Amino acid sequence: MSDAVLLEQKGMVAILTINKPKANQLSHDVFETMRKYLDTLEIDKNIRVLVITGSGDKIFCAGADLSQGFGDFSAVDFLKRGQDIWNKIEDYPKPVIAAINGHALGGGCELSMACHIRIMKKGARIGLTETNLGIMPGYGGTLRLPRLVGRAKALEMILFGKQLEAEEALALGLVHRVCDEGYMDEVMKFAEELSTRPPLSIKAVLKVMSAGPSMSPEMYLKMEREELAKLFTTKDCMEGMMAFAQKRKPEFKGE
Repeated sequence: MSDAVLLEQKGMVAILTINKPKANQLSHDVFETMRKYLDTLEIDKNIRVLVITGSGDKIFCAGADLSQGFGDFSAVDFLKRGQDIWNKIEDYPKPVIAAINGHALGGGCELSMACHIRIMKKGARIGLTETNLGIMPGYGGTLRLPRLVGRAKALEMILFGKQLEAEEALALGLVHRVCDEGYMDEVMKFAEELSTRPPLSIKAVLKVMSAGPSMSPEMYLKMEREELAKLFTTKDCMEGMMAFAQKRKPEFKGE
């Protein structure tokens, strides 16, 4: 598999690192390698959490590499491929954490917004900067940014190609945490703790909450109660109830 994206495993956490010096830009190799890893890790029962980050400590991802044009793809097909992979991340049945270890601009910002959790390094900047180049976001930025920060603020950011400092992004709800010293240690501590949570419950929560924006309240609540009813029949549910009664830490196995 291409080394455009590197895979590392630490316990039940998989780390995917975009490895395209100097700016970790998105390319055909990055998309294809990430897609293959996502497919493989989805069915790997030993992996419960994914972390996506960038190589080095300056840039998480600076967006699409357009220096070579669209290759064998039309512009529409080139963009749809990225949209499809980001959609896959958003709908992934395991938690995906964006470890924003440097600037996340354009498609890099869009990648982070597709992830379930965003932890940003202090000193990094994030934003949809495409209009500075006379273009616009094309990997779901116009859809996801308004959901996170509101329509008016999203419009301002996109129209002016604004970059936010980590603290401002945190205040707006664009990222969930900001860390400084020991950044990746903090990310891994969070990921490892999350990996001990009941995987079937986590999968059900992600499924329901991902479907929410596109469903009526009635259909949403129907899905919620159906997923909960399934969880009542699992061994993990029994383990959780017994551990609570016995005042001990539960050991969830995803069964």
